[in-house]
Amino acid sequence: MKYENIKEFTQTTKASKSKVYRFYKKNLELWSDTKLKNNKRLFPVDHARYFDSEVMFDENKILRQENQSMRNLIDCLSDKTSYQHTFWQMDWSFFFTIAYKNDRQKKSCFKQMHGLYDFILKKYGDRTELRMFFTTEPFTNRTGYHNHFVIYISNQKLHEQIVSDVREYFSYDRVDVRLYDKYKAALFYISKDGLSGEDWDFINNSKKTTE
Repeated sequence: MKYENIKEFTQTTKASKSKVYRFYKKNLELWSDTKLKNNKRLFPVDHARYFDSEVMFDENKILRQENQSMRNLIDCLSDKTSYQHTFWQMDWSFFFTIAYKNDRQKKSCFKQMHGLYDFILKKYGDRTELRMFFTTEPFTNRTGYHNHFVIYISNQKLHEQIVSDVREYFSYDRVDVRLYDKYKAALFYISKDGLSGEDWDFINNSKKTTE
């Protein structure tokens, strides 16, 4: 695990020193991941994701959005013709968020997602069934857009390698990944603003379709 001192960590998180320490005071379980070296407090670089509201879907954020997500869930499940209903019934492996370092527009984000899928398909498509559903959303605290996507990889032996490949593909950007959990309604959250134009797409290499 890579560590940074407080000066480096505040630059990485774009948070003040006082904000960093207030955060750990409220999250003592994460404080235990920090360490002292030569009487200096070091912070895991991986913790930077907790300071980026566009990337992290932590438990507090999910709780704040629980009511709206439940409303979306009920509405979408009631409409058996909706894309959200169809996608929810599918199996998915991982839920990703990509926060780009540079300010990207919708068309650029769309190309990035298709570029990633084509890269994975070319490398593993003959060894596994693949499908991806992605959406593009604007940042709330900066200009530009970011992506959320879910991906299904039928060959579980490839899970670890493909996750590593996604991180490498977006090595200059911030990547958040977690195992997909259908009960957290991620699909409905990422499609809460509707599905249209270059805001989303569904890609797969199987004969199964959403029709």
